[in-house]
Amino acid sequence: LKVNQTLETIDLGRNSIGSEGVGTLAEALKVNQTLQVIDLSWNSIGNEGAGKLAEALKVNQTLQVIDLSWNSIGNEGAGKLA
Repeated sequence: LKVNQTLETIDLGRNSIGSEGVGTLAEALKVNQTLQVIDLSWNSIGNEGAGKLAEALKVNQTLQVIDLSWNSIGNEGAGKLA
């Protein structure tokens, strides 16, 4: 995703990415300039992973839709994403 120039939508749902894996993904999202839709549902991201995504979303300017359903993200993680 760091060097992607064409992919606009990706479905990574149900891949057991977890907090650590989403951290790697978040680093890629910081520099990606084409992705508009990403499905990360059912990946056990949790509050820690939500925080990592929140940092990436501060700089990513193309992502418009992100599905984080069923990731055990509580109030703490939601607050980081808000």
